Amino acid sequence: MLKMWYKSMFICIPFLLVLAGCGQSSETSSNQGASNQKELDLRISYNLPAEHATGIYFEVLAKEIAKNTANTSIKLNPKTYPNGQLYNDQQLPDAVSNGVVEIGQLNVGFLGGDEAESLRIADLPFLFTSSEAQWDAEDGEYSELFNQQLEKYNMKMIGYAQYGTVEFYGNKPIKLPKDLKGLKMRAFGKGSALTIQHLGASPVSMSSQEVYQAMDHGTIDGFSTGSSSVVDRGLYEVTKYGTDMQMNYLSFQVVANMNWWSNLPEDVQNAVIEASKTAQKASREKAKNDTEHYNEQLIGHGVELYKPSAEEREKWVEAVQADYDNYLEKAGDMGKRLYEAAQKANQNHPIE
Repeated sequence: MLKMWYKSMFICIPFLLVLAGCGQSSETSSNQGASNQKELDLRISYNLPAEHATGIYFEVLAKEIAKNTANTSIKLNPKTYPNGQLYNDQQLPDAVSNGVVEIGQLNVGFLGGDEAESLRIADLPFLFTSSEAQWDAEDGEYSELFNQQLEKYNMKMIGYAQYGTVEFYGNKPIKLPKDLKGLKMRAFGKGSALTIQHLGASPVSMSSQEVYQAMDHGTIDGFSTGSSSVVDRGLYEVTKYGTDMQMNYLSFQVVANMNWWSNLPEDVQNAVIEASKTAQKASREKAKNDTEHYNEQLIGHGVELYKPSAEEREKWVEAVQADYDNYLEKAGDMGKRLYEAAQKANQNHPIE
């Protein structure tokens, strides 16, 4: 009996050692897999302060990408470059398209070529009736069409960074379209320049970082931008008049270099898209809450904001009809589809 017990132990002990070895090998293999995870640095560039609604998008995006890719096949190490530190808004389209920046903020007004004509719908004044209508469009076909066009520029659109509303500001009161006639006004791209031109002013294209000095030196008489930029960039020091009519509900397309994107494994791509959804929500909430707050700050700094009546606002809408005629003429079938998608979103969110 004792002999049989020894014999059994003699057989079992090697078997247990094999099992232990297998477990150890499996654990070692797992640890080696984790330690061998490939890592890539990721440059994220944008043109506004980090605390702005647009900046909130990119900062949350970076944080979420780092978290979401901690255990994917490739770990991404994002670094953000806010406020034009790594290319300004005029330079970023080429920077992303050429791959010197992996992810960046896009202002379609600075895109060149015929393929960009349909994308200039983003610059049309009074395109959306509300921020909710804008978000509805961006969450649907409107966004899909945008992405199709941007792929022709070697870019993959991954989301939208909310900006807020756009107004006119100047060194004299602006109440009706006729008040802009003869003025030199800063434009932020081709679409913005056309609007200013159709309203009788002379457009001067420049980066947002140049506006303060241009106003201070009298190079321009006014500019088109959002209340957030007027506050964050201290532009209230060089302008005392503005409008409050929600001329544009504006967001920036967030784009990735297509070559970089295509080389990412699917699990990493999915992680980036999920990060963008979280960032987009945070950016929208920030922009929505900040509009009234920024206007209050401007008034506190002595800026007079004129809010047109319904009849006066309609005069502004009529005055920019040439923008729509010009757009639909040049933008082709894609432009028509984008315009119809925007109008559908407006119908889903009528003005009360």
